[in-house]
Amino acid sequence: MHIPDGFLSPQIIIITFAITIIFWIIAFKRVKGRLDERQVPLMGLLTALFFAAQMMNYPIVGGTTAHLLGGAALGIILGPFAGCISMTIILVLQAFLFGDGGLTALGANVLNMGIIGVFVPAFIVLAFNKITKGKGLLVWVFIGAFAGDVLAAIAAGAELGFSQPVFQYGLNVAVPAMAINHSVIGVIEGVVTAVLVGVLLKLRPDVLSKSSVLKSLPAVKAAQENTE
Repeated sequence: MHIPDGFLSPQIIIITFAITIIFWIIAFKRVKGRLDERQVPLMGLLTALFFAAQMMNYPIVGGTTAHLLGGAALGIILGPFAGCISMTIILVLQAFLFGDGGLTALGANVLNMGIIGVFVPAFIVLAFNKITKGKGLLVWVFIGAFAGDVLAAIAAGAELGFSQPVFQYGLNVAVPAMAINHSVIGVIEGVVTAVLVGVLLKLRPDVLSKSSVLKSLPAVKAAQENTE
């Protein structure tokens, strides 16, 4: 899903950077001073994990790629604002160190993977967690991860399609190609995310106490009370 340099029109570059910068400002303000000694190592671990996972990709339409995102896990486990920062770190390092994703397309790549791919799963899980009181949580984690992956891919396809003639394919090719490939990957994304959340809830619910998505769960509340 990494969009390289030279694939987006100037208009799309400006629009995506403008949206992304707004989220960056809000995210840094929201996260500042809120990460504790339990979340910082977890944030570093998840960032490194999905940095490596995203390097295993395969090419699809016009030079873009398909791969696991990790945005759902970051958004649900860390909270969407910390998850956005974590994904930004991943994408910046990949762009500068490996040329995986262009610098001019960084705004678009962060918008797709670090905003849509992070916030959509987090909001889906948060909404249904409140409605169902935590019942069927891992099912909603799976659904949220799948939806975030596919919607991020559709956004990337739309950005490419709207960039004609800079990009050679239109919406009718770019959007289906991205969506179909990431529908398959979305299933894997959902399973991986559900496993990570399930393991942490069982073994280390205390590290989830700062997550705006999961902190209301009884297991997390109990773990937080035991540490106070």
